[in-house]
Amino acid sequence: MHELGVANEILDVALAEADRHAAKKVTSIRLRVGVLRAVEPEHLTFLFSHLAHGTLADGACLEIREEPVRVECPACGVLEARSLPWECPRCKATGIAATGGDSLEIVSLEIDV
Repeated sequence: MHELGVANEILDVALAEADRHAAKKVTSIRLRVGVLRAVEPEHLTFLFSHLAHGTLADGACLEIREEPVRVECPACGVLEARSLPWECPRCKATGIAATGGDSLEIVSLEIDV
């Protein structure tokens, strides 16, 4: 359950930024999470909500956008995948290039000052 550590890190960053800007409340946090991180959005949301209880981030909306793996196939072009492929998901050709899907970042943070 590595989502607990991820939720804790997100909360730490959000609270540090809120403190830095003398905010009264953290209202929204937008994340980009790659599918290769194996983070379950529902678990992350639940754990973040639990950890944020009683803090400036209590009740903050956690918006999670999953980032797929980008697969470049010479025959099919650019496709998306939910895991790291060894072949093209469409034509099964080898010789593909796979990138992305491994991000874990806070894209934006909304606060009330």
